[in-house]
Amino acid sequence: MAYERISKILETPDGAFVYAQADHEAGTFRVICSACPGLKNTPYKSSAGALLAASYHSEHDPTEKCVPTAPEAGR
Repeated sequence: MAYERISKILETPDGAFVYAQADHEAGTFRVICSACPGLKNTPYKSSAGALLAASYHSEHDPTEKCVPTAPEAGR
């Protein structure tokens, strides 16, 4: 897997950095946050979904209260 950044680097109010990544060959997308190591394990179905999640996380949800749970985690 070779992930590449697909969004600008956003900053949360507490100073963490958030951005979206994609592995186009594998068709996988994720969000990376410097303060939330578990966030990268949440898969997204599209680049648009990952971009929106990164934006929402940085602006409105830096404490991960509304981050969706991965399907394999029993959601």
